[in-house]
Amino acid sequence: MFRKMFIFIPLLFNLLHCSPQQSGRGHLLIIGGGSKPIAAIEQFIDYCHGESILIITSASGIPDEVGPETVNLFKEVGANNVSYLHIADSTEANSDSVVSKIKEARGIFFTGGVQSRLMDKLGNTKTSAEILQKYARGNGIIGGTSAGAAVMSSIMITGDGDFNILKKDNIVTADGFGFLHHCIIDQHFVRLRRNNRLLSLVIEHGLPGIGVDEATAIFYHPDDTFDVYGEGSVIVYDPRHSKQPKTGELHNLAIADLRLSVLSAGHSFDLKRGKFVEKYHGK
Repeated sequence: MFRKMFIFIPLLFNLLHCSPQQSGRGHLLIIGGGSKPIAAIEQFIDYCHGESILIITSASGIPDEVGPETVNLFKEVGANNVSYLHIADSTEANSDSVVSKIKEARGIFFTGGVQSRLMDKLGNTKTSAEILQKYARGNGIIGGTSAGAAVMSSIMITGDGDFNILKKDNIVTADGFGFLHHCIIDQHFVRLRRNNRLLSLVIEHGLPGIGVDEATAIFYHPDDTFDVYGEGSVIVYDPRHSKQPKTGELHNLAIADLRLSVLSAGHSFDLKRGKFVEKYHGK
């Protein structure tokens, strides 16, 4: 009997550590810019369970306008405990007072602006470390729009480069926060015709690319499925089963059998398997 108990205890330990709460990731709300889909904001608020939401305006050049505007939107949708914080530089991002506010918040939402500006202020600081831990522990939800969406993936598109051609080493990237390591996020996608820059990086890095249009959002779950909200489209380029011919003398990129998926509101997608799924979590 004792032997059976010793076998059971490690199994129980493993089951506990494989539960959704211990999966190593939380949820993400990624908005492509422009107007924010109300149903997606409702989902974000629901996942905060009435606890505090903190809007971070560090990407914006007009934080005193963007902050109150975003706070008011969240309140109109139903949030009761929401405020904004402008973190001006890395010194402030390393302060105990700011880290304490991050710890207290259940939801963190990054506004639009310039993604490089946001990473310069928060990247590799105590604040970013606490946000990453919050996500990793699965006890908080992280969201962002426009620039706040671009920082979600490890490979962050900066906005620099020649977008008229598909050529190796042509699109400038930097380190994002890295909530998502296994794909690349782009925003304002269809509206601003950003096909070439995302496609270039997808081919170069061999990672799926998710292009989220304006007024459109994806709600990303720990199991690598996501739900689509809003008025526009979400484009997924998946190169994982493609054939990539050797780059020629001009370093133009080439690929065969690239998988393309076009999604809209009400669709759910399994990025791990690269296919539609019937499991929409939305309202």
